[in-house]
Amino acid sequence: MIKLFRNIRQNLLAEGKTSKYFQYALGEIVLVVIGILIALQINNWNENRKERIQEVKYLENIKSDIAIEQINNDRMLELRLKKAEAASGMLFRKTPKGAQELEVFEESWRLVYFWQSYIPNNSVFKELSSSGHLNEITSDSLKFYLLDLDKRYTAIDHLEHHMRREYEQYLYDPAITHTEILNFYKFKNMVQNERDNVIDTATVVLDNIPALEAEFDWLLTAKTIRNGLKLAAMNNLVLSRKHLVIKKHMTRITELIEEDLKKD
Repeated sequence: MIKLFRNIRQNLLAEGKTSKYFQYALGEIVLVVIGILIALQINNWNENRKERIQEVKYLENIKSDIAIEQINNDRMLELRLKKAEAASGMLFRKTPKGAQELEVFEESWRLVYFWQSYIPNNSVFKELSSSGHLNEITSDSLKFYLLDLDKRYTAIDHLEHHMRREYEQYLYDPAITHTEILNFYKFKNMVQNERDNVIDTATVVLDNIPALEAEFDWLLTAKTIRNGLKLAAMNNLVLSRKHLVIKKHMTRITELIEEDLKKD
């Protein structure tokens, strides 16, 4: 093709058709430029296509993470509400009488006391953020919600740390030195009895109940414990509300991802 163009130019010069030669040369330059532009456009299209394929993978992975995290968040939301209800309920309980009342009492106490931290499933977002690939997500709205969701995870973590210190100061340390805990668990051969570690209430020796009643009566009246229960109820309720907002955020993130994937 290049040899053909060269021959045409030489023939025009040989025939003395200078003006036609320049017109032809100009046309040839235009064709070359158009060819270059087409090649660049094809190259850009290929690059954009590769970037889109990679972005779709990121979106699908984020969506998978969010689907798992929605279950995790819902469970923690429910747990926080139960803890808040149990802690506030303890403030109005009367000293239990008898084995059955003591068992119910201790179940509520155990629900308040047992500690469980929230560990979000956001590995894909962390990988994208640390590697700088988060910028490959083209939806500004989606990036905003992802970044805001991460901030809310951090806020929950900070509040949990704060609440943990209050638990230790107002609940764990005072109660552990004044009461006998986990009275309805079998500690003998516990490992062998993995699925049967709770004592049958009917087998509890009633002669031992008065001592337990006195300890639980102390738990209900000690100012430090009552203040701890109030703080536990408030903090767990605040955390439940934060999990509710996260639930809404994750729903919106899923919607944005699905809208984006429909573009293909």
